[in-house]
Amino acid sequence: MTRRDHIRRVGILCCHCLRNMSFYMAGWREGDFIFKEPSQFWINVNANFLDVCVLEWCKLFADKKNGKHYWGKVTTDEVAFIDGLLKALRITNDEFEVYVKEMRSYRDKFIAHLDLEERMHIPKLHVAHQSTAYLYDYLRSHEDKGGFFIDFPDTALSFYMRFLNEGKLVYRENE
Repeated sequence: MTRRDHIRRVGILCCHCLRNMSFYMAGWREGDFIFKEPSQFWINVNANFLDVCVLEWCKLFADKKNGKHYWGKVTTDEVAFIDGLLKALRITNDEFEVYVKEMRSYRDKFIAHLDLEERMHIPKLHVAHQSTAYLYDYLRSHEDKGGFFIDFPDTALSFYMRFLNEGKLVYRENE
């Protein structure tokens, strides 16, 4: 795979993660699922958006050794990237690693396998949202040395908001 293709694939994963996250978030209002008496269809749809979001995020941030799309495999200056990421997230590297473990645990114990855990701990998505957006925007501004993203959205935020608004419309139409 060429460097161009590799960077584009990581960009695509960022978009998949953000789109699924936005559709998941669109189903919630002030901490409650928007349907007062939801059907299993809408519960399952919403949960699937969360699960795909977590899967894609883990490909980008949790699979250091075997992950083909791990951020460290496409950034030319890993130190600058992680320093910028942690500054943008306003957390320490240790705090970020704890978050990575939480996301990986949810993925491994409830998505990829159904382990014997009796309680599911659904991860909060604030760090996932900001880190994915940071990676996408970083790739566009620092790693795109040849118009790799010409057909991609300009910013992660504009992409996320587009699908958040679309998701809210669909949920409202079916409320």
